[in-house]
Amino acid sequence: MKARNKWLIAIGGLLAGNVIGVTTLAVVANAGPAQIIPDYDVKAVRFDSELTRDAASRRLGWQAQLALTGETLEARLRDAAGQPIEGARVEITGYHRAHAAATLDVVLAPSGDGYRGALRSQRGTYDLTVVVDARGEHFTQHVAVEAP
Repeated sequence: MKARNKWLIAIGGLLAGNVIGVTTLAVVANAGPAQIIPDYDVKAVRFDSELTRDAASRRLGWQAQLALTGETLEARLRDAAGQPIEGARVEITGYHRAHAAATLDVVLAPSGDGYRGALRSQRGTYDLTVVVDARGEHFTQHVAVEAP
């Protein structure tokens, strides 16, 4: 086979591969309904109050660490001194990034040195908001959690 024919076959193969790749991406991208962040318009209207709440939470210095294992969502809460926060009401709201229309709202129960609740999870990343009411204070924190 001549060098010219080899080049024509190689270029034709690359072009065909690109067409197949773009077609596959177009089909996959259009599978299912459009994903829109839940209540994004309401969040936009309330943006100033959200900023005020976030600033108040930062001043508290509290931290929430979330872990998602299987169908269990665990939260560990610490105050500014690193001590566990006990006796809190802990609510988790959010959504899976790939399934934004399926929102979740879970109230966690005290468990050992943290809080725990059941969550039917899927692999991927969740955008969650932790809302804690304890010690006469209100705390919120936005967290991205990866489900294995």
